[in-house]
Amino acid sequence: MKELLKQVLERVVPSAEEKKSEAELAKKIMQQIKGMEGKHIDVVWAGSSARDTHLKGDRDLDIFVLFPQKLSREEFEKEGLRIGKQVFKGHEWEEAYSEHPYVRGMIYGFEVEIVPSYKISDASKKMSSVDRSVFHQRYLKKRLSEKQKNEIRLLRQFLKGIDAYGAEIKTGSVPGYVVELLILKYKTFANAIKAIAKFSFGQVIDIENHLQKKEAREKFQKHLVIIDPVDKNRNVAAALSVEQFNRLVAAANAFLKKPSMKFFFPERITPLPMQKVLEILKKKELIGLEIGYPKGALADVIWGEIKRLREKISKALEVHDFKVDSSAEWTDEKNNIIFLFELESLQLQKAVKRIGPPVEMKEHSEKFLKAHKKPLSGPRIEKGRWVLETEREFTSAEKFLAGYAKKIVSQEKPDMKKAIQQKAVVLHEKNLEKLYKKSPEFQEFFTRYLRGKEGFL
Repeated sequence: MKELLKQVLERVVPSAEEKKSEAELAKKIMQQIKGMEGKHIDVVWAGSSARDTHLKGDRDLDIFVLFPQKLSREEFEKEGLRIGKQVFKGHEWEEAYSEHPYVRGMIYGFEVEIVPSYKISDASKKMSSVDRSVFHQRYLKKRLSEKQKNEIRLLRQFLKGIDAYGAEIKTGSVPGYVVELLILKYKTFANAIKAIAKFSFGQVIDIENHLQKKEAREKFQKHLVIIDPVDKNRNVAAALSVEQFNRLVAAANAFLKKPSMKFFFPERITPLPMQKVLEILKKKELIGLEIGYPKGALADVIWGEIKRLREKISKALEVHDFKVDSSAEWTDEKNNIIFLFELESLQLQKAVKRIGPPVEMKEHSEKFLKAHKKPLSGPRIEKGRWVLETEREFTSAEKFLAGYAKKIVSQEKPDMKKAIQQKAVVLHEKNLEKLYKKSPEFQEFFTRYLRGKEGFL
């Protein structure tokens, strides 16, 4: 393992020249902001590049512009955007949004974010979601050793390799700050992987011992709880999905059993030939729904809505007796959003048998019989229970999805409402074939979906 990790570091540690150019640009931008007239009182370079824990080629600079607490939210946002746009004058930029708007773009090949933040004395008294970032910077800068910076790089690349890294809602993965805290806790990459391999649901990590483990579990009720050292009221692993938590544990165990470079640098997915895709589709009960992509919507915001809608549709299918074996979502973040549902069957029988409560349960029996006043047959008693048959409202998954899209459009938030109004098409084999031929990005996603195998296995 020692030799393997040495080889990984040779590929992921930025050169002295890279680090120098990053620091010079960050310094230049901060001096520019400090020299501007405005209501800001400080500027801080934070994030992994500022802490020297980033990977080679990750050319990201996070610059936080600090404002006094007395500044109104309206002025705070207005001033933050004004300063950001001034920094990017002559460069490519866009207005983005997390909890509040900020400006991001490209400057000399670097992805730069100019983020407004309130200057506060205590991280637990934050006024905006990013106010803690400066505290994270100070906390880690003070505690991380030079050796641990490379250990962080190893863990960061491992997570990238198994597709479980990132703070975006899109992935539900492990954020960079969590990676740094894991190394702070376990000291080395090897120790962290051994610990992760033993993680169980309700795992608690509390570096500063803010809470008792039982208290932390009850307070946050998540599969992984990592208490923010600078704010005991925050679980920094809250966005980690159950699926990604399990992937992380499984990958750690697989790596310990047989360490390999593929965990850090997996082979690129080769899209399946069209003929193979069609062969697989003929063996599956797969159906999809394609909707538009709301113009001007930010991917960081819309992904949460996409995941929520996919779960909502899955539940609706189940309620109408279409058993969902698996589901997934994909978007090109420009023109369309695709939902896929693999069902036990695309077609159902017209009649369905409904088994009710035991006859002796009088109150439940009355409710059951009242709910099914005009059955196709029954009610009758079988093995001590009420039994009857009713006619299904939908027997075709295609007709259900087509009707459901029209039904829910009025219930959705503005962005998803626009997306459904723009387009709502049920996808069959032919539609999927057309999309597969047209989009290389969809080819990669669909190949992963059809193979259904973890990349590290």
